[in-house]
Amino acid sequence: MAQQEHSSEINNSHALKKTFLQCTIASFRNIFVFTKVLPFIGGLVASYKFMELAVESTLMDYLIDSTDDLRIAAIITNLYDALSSILFVFVSLVAEAYMGCFTTITLCAAASIQGLMLLWTYGSFSVNLAYAALFLLALGKSGQNLSENFLEYQLEEKIKVKKERELEHGSRQNKTEQNHFKTRSNFWLFLFHPVVGYVITVLISLKVNDDNIFREATLLMGGTLVFFHFGYVGYRRENLSEGNLRKIYRICKAAFGKRKSKYPATANSYYWKNYKQGHLYELGEGKGLRLYPNVPRLFRWLDKAAIIKEECSDPEAQEKKGELCMVKEVREVKSLVPMMYLFFSFFAYSLLLGSGSTFFVAQANDMKSITGDNGNDIWRLFLIMSGMNKMSRFICFIISFSFRRSRKFKALDGRFKIKRNAGTIIRVAFGMFCAVICSLVAWKVEARRLKVNKENDLHHPGRNNTVTLIPQFALLGTSEGLVDEGLEKLFLGHVANSMSSFEDSYSKLVIGSGKLLIIPVVLIFRNCWFKKKVNDSRLDLYYLMLGIFNAAFLVVFGYYSIKYACGEACSGDEEDLMEHTDEPVSQDSLGENHHNEQPQVDQEENSQEDLGRNQEGILPHPFFNPRKGGVRNLTLGMELHAG
Repeated sequence: MAQQEHSSEINNSHALKKTFLQCTIASFRNIFVFTKVLPFIGGLVASYKFMELAVESTLMDYLIDSTDDLRIAAIITNLYDALSSILFVFVSLVAEAYMGCFTTITLCAAASIQGLMLLWTYGSFSVNLAYAALFLLALGKSGQNLSENFLEYQLEEKIKVKKERELEHGSRQNKTEQNHFKTRSNFWLFLFHPVVGYVITVLISLKVNDDNIFREATLLMGGTLVFFHFGYVGYRRENLSEGNLRKIYRICKAAFGKRKSKYPATANSYYWKNYKQGHLYELGEGKGLRLYPNVPRLFRWLDKAAIIKEECSDPEAQEKKGELCMVKEVREVKSLVPMMYLFFSFFAYSLLLGSGSTFFVAQANDMKSITGDNGNDIWRLFLIMSGMNKMSRFICFIISFSFRRSRKFKALDGRFKIKRNAGTIIRVAFGMFCAVICSLVAWKVEARRLKVNKENDLHHPGRNNTVTLIPQFALLGTSEGLVDEGLEKLFLGHVANSMSSFEDSYSKLVIGSGKLLIIPVVLIFRNCWFKKKVNDSRLDLYYLMLGIFNAAFLVVFGYYSIKYACGEACSGDEEDLMEHTDEPVSQDSLGENHHNEQPQVDQEENSQEDLGRNQEGILPHPFFNPRKGGVRNLTLGMELHAG
């Protein structure tokens, strides 16, 4: 008997190992989804990566040689970064609402080619033409994110078609598979975006000097743009929709026109238009009904955009005139408000990123090169920084993918979204902590560099070569990889699904606005910390200030993330949180729901466990805490809609 039990345990162990191995292989096999248009778009993505590493990384070095002033070069470089972020917001909105990604990418790539040609032919002769070239490059840089998004869209469409052919088990399984679309498309972006771009950068930069790098970038960008058009027939076109900026403008305009109106006492005074009633709360007795989510007083007036005028009996006429908006649209725009408060906690981090493309480069320009060419050392340092950026993203990708494939995590996925958000917050906080360490490391390295220059220490010449800058560049890349993607996940987890396309624009605005702060900092401290030459400046004190600021803003981020993020439900799934329609239910879905439904007692117990939820299944905004009793929740119109 003992031998039989032992042999059965061994067989079970082998069976479990075999099953686990088969599931793992199947999971990774599903990641490798190829589409014919992948090389056409991937080539353009790789050329943008080369331009980022070989051209933009040496921009500060180029401006220092042209202007012979550290302060002017730093201001121009950060203006370029901020301008590229602002232009991306407008370009992405135009692509979404009017032109589409293909046409917009073509125009942006053409602008990049024109800017590179100006730097190639006239950049060393005319300063004004160099500034015009920088403007064109800032405009063309928008095509980098758009081409990545376009590649991701093509992969997702390919995966959807593939799954529609394979799956025949109803909508629930399809929805589960759709959760992995972004995972698979991100894998290809990991492959094309860094690896191919890195290989091209190394092969070209090792053989070409700095004077000809603009020529090589021009030829590469032009060739990949032509190749991008070869795949035109196979591209899937995305549907144009109303831009988010236009929607925000309509709601603000309608709300401002009714700013003196009082909040209604009944739900019927709001313009629901086939949208389920009940997303209401009362801030105080006699103060009227407000719409969820509950936001600070500065933004509560947005609710008035959905209030129907008493003197007008036709709401649709008001809507056509732009005087009235639907409740659904108002709630979608209000979901952006919590992220606006998180916006301010990234200023110090953005300052560090701006310093990485300016003062870090100025340090490398003045230090001894291990290759005999400082320009080559600069792109190598940026290659290390970008590699650490992708490595940190890839590690988080593997961890997230492993948890999503776990059965235990799948069982908790529907009920503990707040814990997933907490994991994203921890990721961002760790990235900001890396920013603190990066600032302190840069402070020590710069202090040692100034000391060696001052004492003319010939006994330790290795202290002033570019190898000593590797730790701060690596830490900056790690911080950027953790914070940037974590910020995107926070945004997607807390805004309405219809506003998710604003994700890249939000990240660009956060980082670009922070980089603009370097300009007043340089102007204020131009007589003490920032001088004309880097050796006369005190960048070590500036880095120390950055370390203190990043530590302080890390605390601010922790406060705002707990107050605005942890207390609010993930609103990305509009079908569960916001959409309530009366569409008929198919027989297949009825059979599936009957198979998976739970007893009514269990549903009541689950509703009691979710203490923070209101009766619509939506978590109130963090300002609303039912345990503290600050706001009284009203449950209006809670009748169930029969399918």
